[in-house]
Amino acid sequence: MEKAKKSPNLAYSSFMFLKLDPAFRRLISNEKIAAKQEFENLVASCQEKIFLRTYLVSGLRADCDVLFWRMSQDLDFLQELCARTFSAGIGRYLTPTHSFLGIHSLPEGQRKDLDFGFLPRDLFGRHKYMLLHPVIKTHSWYDLSEDERTSLQNERLRVLAKHSDIQENMFMSYGLDEQEMVVVREARSLSDLAAATKELREQRIKRYTSLDRPVFFCVGRDLRDILDAIN
Repeated sequence: MEKAKKSPNLAYSSFMFLKLDPAFRRLISNEKIAAKQEFENLVASCQEKIFLRTYLVSGLRADCDVLFWRMSQDLDFLQELCARTFSAGIGRYLTPTHSFLGIHSLPEGQRKDLDFGFLPRDLFGRHKYMLLHPVIKTHSWYDLSEDERTSLQNERLRVLAKHSDIQENMFMSYGLDEQEMVVVREARSLSDLAAATKELREQRIKRYTSLDRPVFFCVGRDLRDILDAIN
């Protein structure tokens, strides 16, 4: 079977939300330690090849405990890596509850200050707090002219420009997933994140959103800290 070709200006992004099986908490202490270490070793073995951020969701939602955000230009490798999540240690006790896939168009011509050989530095995963949700547009959105859509999008961008510590990226999911895009909004401050999100919801462009649920609030943490917190 032909392998998917890489594009120099595209990156595939996987957002996988996982729930820990309560059976793991009933293991004895030494078994837990060994299982966590085995899983950490698996994750670390590929960490230099892909973008990876981990977020603690436990205590904020009832249906998931952790988010793995991975990015790669190689979709086959990304899929293989996501599948291997469940093959070692505590990963055998993790169940996916939500999963989103999207594509981000990278800036053209940039060859310096790249992470993993393809991502401009500090473009993703800069801040501790993150709000993530899928989006489906109404049919009427596509009836608008290109100028009308651009005008509405520019109104939204002006709101974001007022919040200098807010970083937002969109990942297109056409042909890959059920939603049309995934919106990821990162912030240094929780109050800034809440204020910007409220203001964005008041913009005219929201009239053309058919669905933007579920909404996930995630807190960035090191993997070791997350594994210790959820067991």
